[in-house]
Amino acid sequence: MTDYAKKQEKAIDKIAEVLTSLDKNLNNIDAEVAKGKEHSLKCWFEEKKATHDIKKILHEIDKYDKYDEKELDEINKEYAKYTSTADDKSDDKK
Repeated sequence: MTDYAKKQEKAIDKIAEVLTSLDKNLNNIDAEVAKGKEHSLKCWFEEKKATHDIKKILHEIDKYDKYDEKELDEINKEYAKYTSTADDKSDDKK
């Protein structure tokens, strides 16, 4: 097996790990939603994070050119903005 083929196989394994983690996180969130809690924002965040990780993996093996390293920072900022707003609203209800 060539080095490139090994790199591709490793990348596919990493993508599988990311998707497995995403499935697990979404299942946990779904369980919370079933208990009556709203967590669509958490789902959005987990999906964006997983998509970013997959883009990064594909970029590392030269299969995706549009990877932006700073994209995850923007996703984290956006998530923090909305979660802090939600926290503020829940504090107001007390």
